[in-house]
Amino acid sequence: MIFFEKVKWKNFLSTGNSFTEVNLKQHPNVLIVGENGAGKSTILDALHFALYGKPFRKIKKDQLINSVNRKDALVEVTFVVNGKHYKVVRGMKPNILEIYEDSLLLDQHAATKDSQDYLENKVLRLNSKSFAQIVILGSSSF
Repeated sequence: MIFFEKVKWKNFLSTGNSFTEVNLKQHPNVLIVGENGAGKSTILDALHFALYGKPFRKIKKDQLINSVNRKDALVEVTFVVNGKHYKVVRGMKPNILEIYEDSLLLDQHAATKDSQDYLENKVLRLNSKSFAQIVILGSSSF
């Protein structure tokens, strides 16, 4: 099971150059509500982008970068799987993919595709489609 602790982002969608952070570990269940345009879907896109390198919604990947700054889009997500703590840092302009396992940075000499495969198959054990259906859509109907 995946226990999300925190997601934070900057220069992502309509947010600017300061980090926006959502703490998800204060309580076992987190309910996010808000008016249209408040950023609820941005949280889902940030989470999905950090883990899979693409948005959850049907928008182009380039549209994830803040249209004013046009660089330094960065998303970090921390979570626990099977007692191990992970942090995934993913960015665009410049492209970044860093995976930390128990505070140790995993092999940065590996190709991005290999790092993504490791994340999906060994850590999350979910591909993008399964994650969207089980975690995101499954919890949105809660």
